Amino acid sequence: MKIGIIVFSKTNNTFSVAERLRVALAEKGLDVEIQRIVPENDDPGVKPPVVFTNKPDVSRYDVVIFASPVWAFSLAVVMKEYLEQVASLQGKRVFSFVTKQLASKFTGGTKANKQIKSAVAVKGGTVEKSFIVSWKNKKREAEIDSLIAEIIKAV
Repeated sequence: MKIGIIVFSKTNNTFSVAERLRVALAEKGLDVEIQRIVPENDDPGVKPPVVFTNKPDVSRYDVVIFASPVWAFSLAVVMKEYLEQVASLQGKRVFSFVTKQLASKFTGGTKANKQIKSAVAVKGGTVEKSFIVSWKNKKREAEIDSLIAEIIKAV
């Protein structure tokens, strides 16, 4: 089973969580790699269409984990655009997580995960589990540990 963690991260907060997940999965003997989504312009105010300098191919993975920050109470435009262009996700196991700055429940994490779920459904897939990591939450480390534990258990 080949696992791909497909991550967009401007500040590296999201990437740092993805890397911890990659290490934990690898320690369990799983074949896992991180692929970064790289746009020409990663400004939070970027408008579609987004041009990519690196657009990961998900076709070679059995399990795909999408990771993105929340921007302006919504999924980052870069991830939205990537998901619109991604190949079919039919027959793949899919998970997602988003990172956000604010710990409050009403700051876009749930909305961003719903946007990922909708985009994945359009491509023939289903997100099995999704997670939110709130960067300013005092329980952030517990959120990250739980995300890692639940994905390991699921795969």
